[in-house]
Amino acid sequence: MPTPAPEPQATRAETLAAVSFARMVLPTMSMTAADTITVAALYDDWSEGSYQVGDIRLAWYGGAHQPWKCRQAHDTATYPDITPDGTAWRTFWIPFHGTTPETAQDWIAPSGAHDQYEAGEYMIWNGQTYKCLSATVYTPEEYAQAWEVQ
Repeated sequence: MPTPAPEPQATRAETLAAVSFARMVLPTMSMTAADTITVAALYDDWSEGSYQVGDIRLAWYGGAHQPWKCRQAHDTATYPDITPDGTAWRTFWIPFHGTTPETAQDWIAPSGAHDQYEAGEYMIWNGQTYKCLSATVYTPEEYAQAWEVQ
């Protein structure tokens, strides 16, 4: 039996064009949290500047590099404390929570009801994936009834 021909590989130019195109259309798409997490590498890293509600950026926070969504318009030129390590960050940005085991993100302590973990969401705590069983702002250690190990 003959050996099948190898699959053609995308050229560097084709790959860069595909990524560029994807970055252009991402802001026009309505995506679920799982979709956003799945394609997170296509989003720009957070940097100082002006942001509108709904903007998505990758940011390092609490040791994890994850996608965040802007929940309140702002400009860091006016409000320099709105940085991932600044005191105002959580007022203006919320993390995405995975909705499948594959899109589980590292635990980020909620700052209120607006970013609590909801039933059916997933997260990673101490290297283990957990499914949220009921809305909570607590870790599996603090309120085990809200979580199920996957």
